[in-house]
Amino acid sequence: MQFVHPFFLIALCTLAIPVIIHLFNFRKYKKIYFTNVSFLQQIHHETKNRSQLKQLLILLARLLAFAALVIAFAQPYISFSSTRKKVTGQRCVSIYIDNSFSMEAIATTGKLIDLARTRALEIASAYTTTDLFQLLTNDFEGRHQRLVNREEFCKLVDEVKLSPVLRTLPEVISRQNDLLLENHNMSRDAYLISDFQKSTMFFTGARPDSSTSWFLVPILAEKHNNLYIDSAWFRSPVHQPGQPVKISIRVKNDANEELEKIPIKLTINKIQKAIGSFSVGSNSTVDIVLPYTENPAGIQYGKIEINDYPIVYDDRYYFSYPLFPSIPLLSIFDKSEDKYLNALFGNDSAFRLTNSQSRQLDYSAISSNTLIISNGLSELASGLVQELIGFARNGGSLVIFPPEKGNIESYRPLFNQLNTRGYSVIDTLPQRVSSINLENEVFTDIFEKNADGKVVLPENVDLPLVFRHYVIPSETQSNLEVLMRLQNNDPFLVYTHLGKGKVYLFSAPLQQKWSNFAQHLIFLPTLYKIALLSNHMEPLSFPVGENNVIELSLDPGSEKNIVKIKKNDSNFEMIPEIRKLASGISLYTHGQISEDGLYSIVSGQKTISGLGFNYDRKESEMKCYSENELENLIIKIPSLDIRLIKLKKNSISQQIQQIRQGTPVWKVFILLTLLFIATEIALLRFLK
Repeated sequence: MQFVHPFFLIALCTLAIPVIIHLFNFRKYKKIYFTNVSFLQQIHHETKNRSQLKQLLILLARLLAFAALVIAFAQPYISFSSTRKKVTGQRCVSIYIDNSFSMEAIATTGKLIDLARTRALEIASAYTTTDLFQLLTNDFEGRHQRLVNREEFCKLVDEVKLSPVLRTLPEVISRQNDLLLENHNMSRDAYLISDFQKSTMFFTGARPDSSTSWFLVPILAEKHNNLYIDSAWFRSPVHQPGQPVKISIRVKNDANEELEKIPIKLTINKIQKAIGSFSVGSNSTVDIVLPYTENPAGIQYGKIEINDYPIVYDDRYYFSYPLFPSIPLLSIFDKSEDKYLNALFGNDSAFRLTNSQSRQLDYSAISSNTLIISNGLSELASGLVQELIGFARNGGSLVIFPPEKGNIESYRPLFNQLNTRGYSVIDTLPQRVSSINLENEVFTDIFEKNADGKVVLPENVDLPLVFRHYVIPSETQSNLEVLMRLQNNDPFLVYTHLGKGKVYLFSAPLQQKWSNFAQHLIFLPTLYKIALLSNHMEPLSFPVGENNVIELSLDPGSEKNIVKIKKNDSNFEMIPEIRKLASGISLYTHGQISEDGLYSIVSGQKTISGLGFNYDRKESEMKCYSENELENLIIKIPSLDIRLIKLKKNSISQQIQQIRQGTPVWKVFILLTLLFIATEIALLRFLK
């Protein structure tokens, strides 16, 4: 308890006067002698003791009455914080308004963002017109990084709108500290108005300035319910024009109630491709599969929609992907083209096979393919090795069949990049392929599944016969994944990564004297699936507001034009940062995309690729701190002056005044004074 006028307490010294009078009784007594006082003696002692008790009680009541009156004149008050210093003069006030998408939620009096603006104005009204204010939102705008008067502050508050930008509590506090510490000669207050979502408003790492008074103003929604699309992906990476495809959609229900028969819609290139409905339990997730038929070749712009009110920003999911008319393949040979590869890919419109002799190979044409097959080359030239390594690192797929005879050591630089020892000795003992890695994507969807959804090959299944093969040591090399294994446990086909690309090593050439793999039924689906998987797919979508890196290949003629990113059906366009790569270019958005939707990459008048941008889903998780949880978090940091302003009590202005000036209790001491005076009167009148 503190006092507005502590000098009045000096008057408590006057309480010694009645005490002195009581101790030194100045009354004169007259002696009267009686003949027999034996009976009166007992009555005299009893009356004297009672009289002394009465006088002491009266003295105590008077002392308490005078003390309470003196304390009341000193105007005592209870401070809300032991660390708060008495402030005078001009104040510097920083007010943060959380304008993230979660503030679309509904409270009892309207949307949270509207309520937040109202609270900010109420806070400003609790200060004088000479105080200075800072408004801060998630946008971190430059015009908000300065102090303004109250009138200008109110205008800025009216302009606050919802933003897709996410800020964590440490980021906000750090931003407020930057401005407040510049005005160290002023009294400083900082307010945080937010719904305090647990996904973003975490206190770990927050460093509030200890010389600033901090106030938390939670605004709670009436219901923390939200249904949103979390992500989408294709069940198979293979896309061909006119072929059926399935897309998986993950929907999350962040509510305590089950939802049933919720409609969902898929459109591709503004044409409805699939509709469906789903049910999802409380606080759970459901994966929905929508099948549809691919369009003709070209850029595909997709949109998935559900309906959920009031938070609607996450009810849409945009994505885009290219659909190529054919997949370009390159087969490199020494003497003659391979008839099996020609038979497999030559007459299929889904592929465009090019055969080239190793000595006549155009190295500049390598990057225009998605799959390169090194078909038994007796020697790998150093220049070709470097081209193949660069091709694989940039996302291309590489298949290597070993030579019948040749310089295996020329393959060594390539194997070193793969972190494998590659081919060693030749094993001439005939073996049969004994197992296939059915978990790898090359062999998924090739064999029929049983009732449990698993593929189990029969014990007597007919698999390729290998008469001789190169030994590929793989037991101690964790980077190699064996896809097909021989009876003696040697690998027949291994798979590994090189940069962004895929590399497949066969242990035997396609010649009949080495194996019957080329004539076997498994040959067609294996090479066919490897070729389909070589069609590199970019991410279906990108997050809004981040520095996304978009990699793509450009034709030489288009490199002279300015590359732009344009939003479909809008006037928005931007020029990204461009960095050249060996196989194309990389685009850096630097967070300049601020709205979700479908975008296109254009070079001159040509559309190169499509893009889908979606808002971050962190704001979709509507779990927020309650007032009790916030109070418990504040207790854990007692060295700082942090207070919680509750909206269910009196107005914010009154709470701020109480926190700044404390709660006055002089009225209590006035009542105590009256109570003690009444006690004295009662003692004098009724205590005989």
